[in-house]
Amino acid sequence: MVRRTWYLFFLLLLIVMMFPVPGYADGFPIVGTLHSGKRPEAMAVDTQTHLLYIAHEASGVVVAFDPVRGNMRWRNTLGDVATDVQVDSVSHHVYVTATSYGSKKSDLFILDGATGGILSTLPTGPGDNGIALDRKRHQAFVSSGDDGVVYVFTLQSGWQSGPIRATTSQLHIGPHPQGLGVNSRLGRLYVTDTAEHKLFIVDEQSLHTLTTLPLANAPLHPLRVDETTGRVYIVCSSGQELDVVDGNKNQMIARVPVKPHPEGIAFNTATGRIYVADEGSNEGSQSERDSGTTITVIDGKTFDVLGTMQVGKAPDGVESDPALRRVYVALEDSDAVVEVSDSIDLPLKVDTTLRQAVAARRAVFLLQQAAIITLVVMLLTVVWATLSALSPRWRARESPRIQQGDVSSRSEIHSLPR
Repeated sequence: MVRRTWYLFFLLLLIVMMFPVPGYADGFPIVGTLHSGKRPEAMAVDTQTHLLYIAHEASGVVVAFDPVRGNMRWRNTLGDVATDVQVDSVSHHVYVTATSYGSKKSDLFILDGATGGILSTLPTGPGDNGIALDRKRHQAFVSSGDDGVVYVFTLQSGWQSGPIRATTSQLHIGPHPQGLGVNSRLGRLYVTDTAEHKLFIVDEQSLHTLTTLPLANAPLHPLRVDETTGRVYIVCSSGQELDVVDGNKNQMIARVPVKPHPEGIAFNTATGRIYVADEGSNEGSQSERDSGTTITVIDGKTFDVLGTMQVGKAPDGVESDPALRRVYVALEDSDAVVEVSDSIDLPLKVDTTLRQAVAARRAVFLLQQAAIITLVVMLLTVVWATLSALSPRWRARESPRIQQGDVSSRSEIHSLPR
């Protein structure tokens, strides 16, 4: 019996030595893994309660996870596919878009963040719907790429508490709107179109488009908006880059190469870093062969790519909780959400080719800006030279000419009256 026990012990030891379990001492940097459903994608964090809300694409399930206590608060099935989730950290209401194939409809659900109870159901159009919230104006925007419409829900009552009553209107922007973001301080709505690869900047009060900016291919939801700095972060999957826009000036300020095929993004972190999920396959692809396994870490001030880190198969949605110094990454093909420490000591793999691409892209961007400035200066110079050349002619035309016959050749003598 004792000999058999020793044999089993040595067999287990041999298995462990041959197949070691990947991990880090003391759980750093991946401090936890959550299996809450199939194909988790969109996520949102309530920065006051620290609850993490996860929308699962395959099952239509939404769960609330408490990372402080390490347990699941509630789960609710809202349809066949849950496409996006957002949360208001003041009212603690959770907004979820979900599609039901049986009834062939999509809805915006407003849930109680503490219990998961449905407070309101508002019909929307079909598609890979995205959500953006304007907490100041009590509005929720939902994109419907299949209809080419952005739905505007204005809550007349119930934004904070009480029965919810909302009015609905439609905004037609681009043929296939998907990505949405809001800066309530500036009163701006940002909409990306995946067909035209453009960013539409819309005035929320008038709902008129102020300007459009070209983007890399396949700009996806979610857009991330920093209301403090005015910056807008847009992940472009097929273009394999992160586009950064200055919302105060409505100008592109950075194009950061990120590959393979980025998907989700989180910028509001304790370290000031930006985390981008490298999903790996092109948007719409059903193949798992090319699934990525890393997140890309970017310096939030300089936009330098610091490196990549292994997290698991097909990272998709990314969220952060700066107070807990945590970053959450949804692993779509692994049916898991990993909890990563938001630390400057992450074990990053530096890709020199990616850094060279960033430097080259930055040089091209600066050259483009210099070329634009040069053209403007040349145009102003030509205009100034033309005006200077024409100015004497204009002055000559305006000056009155004295004809020879207009003046008498004799002077008349006038005598004083006596």
